[in-house]
Amino acid sequence: MKNFNSIISGLSKSGLLSGFAGGVAGGALTGALTSKKGSKMGKSALKLGALAAVGGVAWKAYQVYSQKNAQQGAQTASQPMNAANQPVAQSQYIPSQPKQNLTYSPSTLSQRQFEQVIEDEQNESGQMLLLRAMITAANADGHIDENERQRIYEQVDNLELSVEDKAGLFDELRKPLSMEQLVAAVPNSETAVEVYAASVMAIDEQQPASQDYLNRLSASMLIPKELVSAIHQQTNDMRNA
Repeated sequence: MKNFNSIISGLSKSGLLSGFAGGVAGGALTGALTSKKGSKMGKSALKLGALAAVGGVAWKAYQVYSQKNAQQGAQTASQPMNAANQPVAQSQYIPSQPKQNLTYSPSTLSQRQFEQVIEDEQNESGQMLLLRAMITAANADGHIDENERQRIYEQVDNLELSVEDKAGLFDELRKPLSMEQLVAAVPNSETAVEVYAASVMAIDEQQPASQDYLNRLSASMLIPKELVSAIHQQTNDMRNA
């Protein structure tokens, strides 16, 4: 599926992606994307709209997290969250490639790494993973009944997509990934941050089930509590802009 911005915009209008409000799914650009530091990300936003908004939020949150933790050692910052600071977490993330370590040491990831998750239109794996993250998150709160699903399917059917793209999206909607399957597909730290940001932006955070899902997702990907907070703050700032 190539037309990801149209797909996400349509899903937002259908009500599936409840967090994409205020024109975000339509490709709205915010300070996180259009600042001087984010000029490259802003160019990506013009091409990819909502997906670039996810990348912009993720990168800005990582910058804030890095600045706040500048005095802390990399070892402390990259340690997984434990039961003391996130008791809801129940699962552990095992990278699909064991040789890779999922760490979030401050100021070690680059903006370019965040951009590369979504900017290559010839390689849709990163874009598709973010779309799947949104669908999994939206499905996690259990508020999509059969009538709502039918409305979503009708909305998707009206999108200007190829028959192949529509069929692929219908398959995703009918059989969303489990959280465990989603996490297993995450290849690196920058993608993990964007997957979490996409999930926050797609979900109704006020629902207890949604909060539980986000808690388990962040713990499963070993995202530090400070970085989680920065992602939520950047998402709220974007929605209120």
